[in-house]
Amino acid sequence: MSMHTRHLCIFAGLLCLLCTTAGTVKAQHPAINLLDREGEIIDPINGENEDKPISTAMTCGMCHDYEEITSGYHFQMGWDVISDDFGSETGEPWNLSDGFMGKWYPYAFRQLAKKANESPDEIDLTVYDFVGFSNTRPGDPPCGACHPGGGGLEYDREGNRYDEYLEENPELRDELDGDYYKSHWDKSGVVEADCFVCHFEGYNFDERVAQLRKGNYRWASLAGTRIGFVEGSVKNGDEPTVKYNRRFFNDDGTITLHMSWPPPSDNCVFCHGSADVRKRGFSWNDIFNPDVHNQQGISCTACHPAGPDHQIAKGDANVSTVADHLDGGIRDCRECHESGYLGASIPRHTKVRPSHLQRISCEGCHIPSLNRSSALGFECSSGMQVFETNPIESDGFGENHIWYPSYERHDDGVINPINSVQGIWWANMDADSIIHPLFLKEHKIGWELFSESVTDDNGDGVPEVNRDEEILAGLKAFSETLQGNDRFTEIHPVLIKGNKAYHLNENGQVAVMDREIESSVNFSINHNVAPARLALGEGGCLDCHDRHVHFFKGQRVVDLYAADGQPETVSNGRYYGCNPVSFAINSFHQEILSPIVSVGIILVVFLVTVHYHSYGPKHLPFVPYSGEVKRFSLGERGLHLFRLISFLLLTGTGLIIAFAWSSWQELFFRSPHQMLWTHIIAGIVFIITTVIGIAVWFKDALFSTYDKEWVKRIGGYLGYKGEVPAGRFNAGQKMFYWYTAIFGLIMSVTGVILIFKNSFPLSVICIISTIHNLFGFIMIAGVLSHAYLGTIANPGTWRVLVDGYVTRIWAEHHHPLWFLQMKQQGRIHDEEEGETDASHESASEENDSSS
Repeated sequence: MSMHTRHLCIFAGLLCLLCTTAGTVKAQHPAINLLDREGEIIDPINGENEDKPISTAMTCGMCHDYEEITSGYHFQMGWDVISDDFGSETGEPWNLSDGFMGKWYPYAFRQLAKKANESPDEIDLTVYDFVGFSNTRPGDPPCGACHPGGGGLEYDREGNRYDEYLEENPELRDELDGDYYKSHWDKSGVVEADCFVCHFEGYNFDERVAQLRKGNYRWASLAGTRIGFVEGSVKNGDEPTVKYNRRFFNDDGTITLHMSWPPPSDNCVFCHGSADVRKRGFSWNDIFNPDVHNQQGISCTACHPAGPDHQIAKGDANVSTVADHLDGGIRDCRECHESGYLGASIPRHTKVRPSHLQRISCEGCHIPSLNRSSALGFECSSGMQVFETNPIESDGFGENHIWYPSYERHDDGVINPINSVQGIWWANMDADSIIHPLFLKEHKIGWELFSESVTDDNGDGVPEVNRDEEILAGLKAFSETLQGNDRFTEIHPVLIKGNKAYHLNENGQVAVMDREIESSVNFSINHNVAPARLALGEGGCLDCHDRHVHFFKGQRVVDLYAADGQPETVSNGRYYGCNPVSFAINSFHQEILSPIVSVGIILVVFLVTVHYHSYGPKHLPFVPYSGEVKRFSLGERGLHLFRLISFLLLTGTGLIIAFAWSSWQELFFRSPHQMLWTHIIAGIVFIITTVIGIAVWFKDALFSTYDKEWVKRIGGYLGYKGEVPAGRFNAGQKMFYWYTAIFGLIMSVTGVILIFKNSFPLSVICIISTIHNLFGFIMIAGVLSHAYLGTIANPGTWRVLVDGYVTRIWAEHHHPLWFLQMKQQGRIHDEEEGETDASHESASEENDSSS
């Protein structure tokens, strides 16, 4: 073997090895020098600048486009569009941007100060406080903990770097500037983009948070890597010191970092775990709260990839409005599971109606429950956010407790699972009628005046504002404490609670304002997906339509504290348009009516069998193709045939749909969608033939006085020997005509409504589907009886629908009045009278003897 061939074989072998291990291979980051802010090399081995913290802008920016990276929305979070007037047009002047840096929402509660302010009363959080001193309750991390740096944590609203600009303009800390008021940027430094928080394996996130709490902003990234240790606290007036761990460095002073691309999922969870477990019960790598994708080894970046610009692909979350132009950048469930992307299974959903797939999100069925406790709601009266957990019996967030999502219908009409977190806070309605949320520090001042008037009604050890007298005390307290507050031109306190705004009316009594208020924060639920075998619908319709199950009857909190201190709730069904009465009717149909009516159909078959064995079939001779008396025209026979075929198709597909017989569906149809369209097309044919049939046979189906005799004798089907009067249709056929006409029209109208069900409220559809299914069963029972009487009970009779003719004897016996009318009209040619009479007499005797 030549040297060239040998090298080629070795290369091929290495290539095969690489391909088989591609999922775990990670490129080793080359050895580099760490740089400080001035671009000087940090070399602890040789004692160069070993007291300086790392600058990621200089170190990582040597090779990577730092400016492009920090333009990503994770770094900006609204800072790129921030403006003091941002929320003026939407009636929310406190909102300064569309992201967490500038946008207020109840769950985080703190408000970022405007750039220009006229009074200290207008300032809740400066940017400096936002980074390290913004927690809403003891133990919580500050807002800056989950912001990776860059953007608003590095540059002010005019593009100046905070630390450098404050050093040049120290007077800014005494001015009412939302970026610099009472700040110490010149000592803390800024938070540059922390590349390590995402890409460094083994990053210590808790250490990063600890440094931010100390005001050691420029040192936080270094401390998180544990390459070096930081001592001292800017908050306490210290100058932090750095001591590098030399064992991480090479002899030449360079360092080989354990960087990972794409970022490990564990690093994503630093922020999205601690925050999202509270918002939506989310956890990752959790055997008690599993996710089927996580169990298959799929990482966060498989669904949320990013390019060099670091615009990480995102979904369309309910609460987030930052970078809305990037919404839907990820592959959603359908994109993966309809194409088999990354080996995703392609489900057929044989047990689920196609309309459900259109109107319920994948998560709606595949996340039936969560197993880590989240937030149920919060109360801010004391000046500190106090949370209630979901479920309420849990001791804290992230506890191993099962709970079930609430549901809401989005603007696209699709039902999605959410965690609806109810909030309670105080506000002030200014002269412009805009209700401004109070700062937590303003809550605290008011609480000191009325806290003794508030009692603990639910026994959880924390007093809650829930009774009218407590609300009254609070409104009076804030009327006093807000006097002289320069951020308001008029003092009119308001309590936001249970999607209502409580205030004092002209008589000084507690009243509810007549305006729409949203006090809940509805977090979408997209992770912790259960296996298909645990999804709703896998066990049939009753997984959701049973009167006891959560999807419709589960309770959603609408007020965190009712008068008794317990949560006030309404059913999930209310939120997507199904009132309790409609659901009760539908669940009664699903649980009780369908089984009973099904038994009714079996009973019809049983009675038919009993009749056959008790009385046997009639034996009046029926001669096909006799050509004697024309009973039905070609048009009538065709009409009956198409109506019969369409009804049989409707019966087959309808029963499969009603009882979710997936095995029969798979046997006869390629998919639920194909079966549904078969049902719809057959239904259209049935509607047309029903309407035409009503018109064609209307005159023949009108009742006459002689029909009473037929009814009295029950047409001779119960042993009566003799002839009963009947026109072209006997009384039984007339009854069946009206039976199928009335029920057929009901089925037609309800069927058309169900075809266009998306245009009607869910409550209407619940009732309509119940009516449609109920009368469908009744129709089936009636047609079974009709089919028996027209075939087995009268052998050969069905052949009249083939050639349209019957014999004289058959016509005169079964429909004597019609036969006589035909003779009088000359439509039947007379035979010799004696032969006719003899034949008639013989036939009658034979029929009587057989009966």
